[in-house]
This record gives sequence, C-alpha cells and structure tokens, in this order.
Amino acid sequence: MMVLKKSTQKELDRVQAIIKKELVSEKIIQEIYQYIFKAEGKKTRALLSLLASKSKEIKSKDRTNLASIIELLHTATLVHDDVVDESEIRRGTRSVNQVWTNSYSVLMGDFIYSKAFILMVKLGIPSILDELAKATNDIARGEIIQLNLLEKKQYIKLQDLLKVSYLKTGRLFEASSKTGAMLANKSKKEIKIFGLLGKTLGTAFQIQDDILDYEAFKLDTGKPALKDFKEGKITFPLYFALKNSTVKDKKFLMNRLGQPKISKKDQNKVYSLIQNEKTQKEINALLQKYSQETLKHLHKLKHDACYNEMLNLINFSKIRKK
Repeated sequence: MMVLKKSTQKELDRVQAIIKKELVSEKIIQEIYQYIFKAEGKKTRALLSLLASKSKEIKSKDRTNLASIIELLHTATLVHDDVVDESEIRRGTRSVNQVWTNSYSVLMGDFIYSKAFILMVKLGIPSILDELAKATNDIARGEIIQLNLLEKKQYIKLQDLLKVSYLKTGRLFEASSKTGAMLANKSKKEIKIFGLLGKTLGTAFQIQDDILDYEAFKLDTGKPALKDFKEGKITFPLYFALKNSTVKDKKFLMNRLGQPKISKKDQNKVYSLIQNEKTQKEINALLQKYSQETLKHLHKLKHDACYNEMLNLINFSKIRKK
C-alpha cells in the first residue's frame, strides 16, 4: 500500500476537488465530465508533480493547480485511448464511448485538454507551458506510432516498444516531475535529474502495466483479462513470449492476437506461454533495469524534501497489482 504524509494526501485530495469542479451551463457536458471523474484513478503523475515541487517557498495552491493540469492531460489521453482501442472498461466502470458514443468521447477528450491548457495559461509560467505542450504533442505521436505498429506485428522490435512506452507513458511522467521541479525553482541540474527520474519511472510503470494485463487472467487487477492481447497489441510480455516460443506456439499466438473472443482453453495457453520461465526472466530483468535507473536518479536527490515519499512511490510502483 502506498503511504503518504498527511499533508501530501490533503494536496492530492485537493487535486481531485479541482478537476471535479466544472462550471458550464450545458447539462450534457457536466454529466459526462462528472462521470469521467467519478472514478478516482491512482493519480501517480499528479503525485509525482506534487513531490517534485515540494518547497517552502512555493504556495500549495500553485502546486495543486499544476498537479491538476497534469491529471487533466492524462485523463484526456485515456478518454481518447478508449476510442482508439474500442475499450469497454476504464477504472472499473464502463468507458465513456460505451455509455455515450465515440463522437462524445473524442469531443470530451478535447474539452478536458482545453481545460488543462486554460489552467496552464493561468499558472503563467511559459517554461512549464512549453514543456507540457511538447509532452502532449509527444503523447499523440506515441499513439500514432503504436497504431502503425498494430499493422506490422511480426516486425516489431524491442526498441519500437521502448519508444512507444516512453512517448505514451514515460513522457508525461517526465513532464510531471520536471515541471514540478521547475515550479519549485530548483537548479537546472536538479530539474534535469527530476526529468530523468520521471522518464525511467514512467517506462517501468508501463512495463508493469503490460505485465498486469496478463496477470488479470489470474488476479483481480481491476482490468479485463488479456485486454491488450485482444486489442492486437504486442506489449513487452508478448514480445518476449514470441521471441522464446517454438514456431508452432508463435503461430498459435499470432493467430489469436487481436481476436476479441478467445476460448477459455486458448486463454489458458496464452497465459502459460507468457509464464514461460525464460520470458518471465527477461521481462522482469527489463523492469528491474528501469527501476534501478530510477533509484539511481533519486539517489542524487537525497537532500530533497520529497526523497522519502518518492522512494516509497518508486518501490510501490514495482509491486502494485492495479
């Protein structure tokens, strides 16, 4: 379980209050907006921003506003993701595109993006606006690259997966940590370290997410079992499974990849191939590599007020099951 200081938890609660507040007259916008933010996510990126911006010289209001912007940007990407992936479940409830339509989801994602940029302008720090605008652009680039990779499954390389992982996940982690340090007026060297910490933590976080997609077949992770597999995505576990499979098993996996309905017997076989000893060793080694790199960056910030809570977050991210 992730343990936070009471002051940090209060700030995280404040973030939820800020993003839930939407003053518009249109009932349909209020209805969809409230539905999206009814289910509270992990807010890992918002927390990363709050921890990186810890400073007695900075107002708590500015820090929670920045964390709220980060959370809004992240949520907008999720709403759009569900349309692209044709997902049915998000955070344990039906996704917006299932309750309403894809059209509503796309437009609502745009609405949340624009709300984030309104708050960014109010924050009034050009360097932070620049970093978050670039991160948002990179996330969209990552989505397009991943979509293209779906069309050439058998030719995917590990470097392709690492690039998409960075752009789709690591980039916003990097921006969250980096802009938090910028807000706290930390040195250029410290800002760079915080950025690198966020980048490697985000990559490790995505690797763990990919692992949990298959673990959902046996554990209650809050995600539908084999969601990525059924959507046709080759993620880190499947990449290593294909690499270590026999010709026959590789054919079995590729023939079922992207099928929305897979028999229980075949699902069991998919899971067993992912659980192959060599595959598990390689995927866990990759996760360990990025976790260790994150800790190496954090070690350079031992003097920082966020050190202990950041260490707790990194360690929790490695063992989380949701």
